[in-house]
Amino acid sequence: MLPGVKEGDRVLLIWSGIAPPEKLEERVHQLNSVVGPMGKVAVEHEERLKLSSHPQASFDTVLSGTVWPSALIHGLDLLEEVGRILKPNGKLFLLEPTGSTGGLRPLEKVVSSLKLAGFISISEGKQVNLTVDQTSELEQRFGDALTVIELVAFKPNFEVGSSSQLSLSIPVKSAKPKFKDENVAKIWTLSAQDIDDEETDIVDSDTLLDDKDLQKPDPASLKSDCGTNKAGKKKACKNCTCGLAEEIDQEKASAKTTVTSSCGSCYLGDAFRCASCPYLGMPAFKPGEKVALTSRQLKGDL
Repeated sequence: MLPGVKEGDRVLLIWSGIAPPEKLEERVHQLNSVVGPMGKVAVEHEERLKLSSHPQASFDTVLSGTVWPSALIHGLDLLEEVGRILKPNGKLFLLEPTGSTGGLRPLEKVVSSLKLAGFISISEGKQVNLTVDQTSELEQRFGDALTVIELVAFKPNFEVGSSSQLSLSIPVKSAKPKFKDENVAKIWTLSAQDIDDEETDIVDSDTLLDDKDLQKPDPASLKSDCGTNKAGKKKACKNCTCGLAEEIDQEKASAKTTVTSSCGSCYLGDAFRCASCPYLGMPAFKPGEKVALTSRQLKGDL
């Protein structure tokens, strides 16, 4: 079984551990007779494939699981490595036992793994007719109710990570008006001549006011309820608009910012004041008295 192998091809043969050496040698001899001296046949065990470090895109065809009896289960890691070393448009031909026992997978799972690995044009699974000896050896390993299928898949005609420049023809937008009919566009525009036109109705703003709007309000109605309380202190109403509420708030704020003495000796003079006293350099004063400098003290000594 040498599907699609031709003279001059570089072929990789992947085998599993239960295949006898004489079967492997027989298959290699068949492949060498087809590819000829211009081609090449490489052999790798399934568990050593990733360790072999074959160059990327170095094989035309990969045959996997074709050396009987084969028990090769094509996992995603194995298929991804096969896709890496295949050339663009390279072909993978594989045989795999399928079933529901002994760790086998159904055909749908095998096809799904091929798609996840990046293969395309996957053929329909074809059942392989086994000999009595081959069937017996596989059943001893996996159990009953198994089927061997063959699949052919291809690598896309590009490498992973490759790029290609696209030729995009973007039409140039013309500076045409949105309206095809120029008369339609003119309907939505007004000029100075249109406004002076006798047929154009303009609303007079004076007609929007009636006699009640023109009457002056009573000054008494404008007075607020602000005033003084029984104690004689200023008191603003709830919705004060005369400015009394702002004035009271400013007085409270200024009262909070009044400088107070932390040591209680500021009024005694500089001899009793601390280093950070705000009254340094000022004369002594009585507690509560406003400090005032005379005109002579405001003049410099020089």
